[in-house]
Amino acid sequence: MKTVIILVIVGVIGFFSYAHFNRFMTSEGFKKDVEGVIQMGAPNEEMIKAAILKKAKERGVIVNPEEIVTSIEDTEEKTVAGSIVGMAGMKVETKKLTVRFPYTVKSQGFSKTYNLERFRLFTVSASMPAPNIPMGQ
Repeated sequence: MKTVIILVIVGVIGFFSYAHFNRFMTSEGFKKDVEGVIQMGAPNEEMIKAAILKKAKERGVIVNPEEIVTSIEDTEEKTVAGSIVGMAGMKVETKKLTVRFPYTVKSQGFSKTYNLERFRLFTVSASMPAPNIPMGQ
C-alpha cells in the first residue's frame, strides 16, 4: 500500500512539474518571439500587433488584440549608433517604441497570465546643425 501511495505522489509531482515546465518554456519562447517582432524593420503599430497575434497563435498563447498597447514617442535616450554620431556633432532624433500587453499560457489544464512589456530605441534622423557663419565680414 505504501508503494502505491508513493507512486501516486511521485506521479502527481511529476505531472505538476511537467505542466509548470511546459508553461515556462512556452512563455519564454513567446517572449523571444515578441522581442524579434519589435526589433524587425521600421516600426508600424498595426504590423507589430498582427505579428504578435500570429506568434501567439503559433505558440498556443492567448492574447486579446484589444489589450495590446503600442506607443511610439520621442526620447532623449540614444542608441549606441546615435551616441557615436552625436559625438561627431550631428543632431540625432531618437524614438522609443513600447509594447505592453497581458497574455495567458495554458498547459495541462493549468493557466497563468503574464504581463509583458518590451521597448526598442530607434534613430529616426541624424542631421548636421547649420553652420554659424557671421555675415558681412
